[in-house]
Amino acid sequence: MTNLSKTLASMQEMAKSTPSVFAAVPAIGVQSTHFWQAQDTFLKELEKFSSAWFKRRHQGTQTALKASKQLAEDAIDNPTAAMGILSGWQADSMERLAEDAKDYMEMLTACAASATANEVEAVEESVETVKRATKTVKSSPV
Repeated sequence: MTNLSKTLASMQEMAKSTPSVFAAVPAIGVQSTHFWQAQDTFLKELEKFSSAWFKRRHQGTQTALKASKQLAEDAIDNPTAAMGILSGWQADSMERLAEDAKDYMEMLTACAASATANEVEAVEESVETVKRATKTVKSSPV
């Protein structure tokens, strides 16, 4: 068999399978709709997380600034006061890091739930859409 014959045979096979390819087209719309719904949820969750994260970073900067001023003004000759100021600053920092971790896990959980729910709905709707699209209509001769 020549290369041309092989190519023609391949093209004929593709043409035979084309109706089955087009039968899936209605499902593509359902799939893409659920994909973009999940993406929208991901972006909302990420925006909520990052907004809170930046707020905590600003708080951290202000806390560090306050601690620096206190160290320079109140604890220059007092190691006990310096230790108290630094331990307070570290405690605040650890609380912010704990909030970061909690918010991050909440974001991941919400995104995973959205992805799963949208995928399940997309599969269910796709199956129904393809069934409707490929359903043969029975007609009686006129």
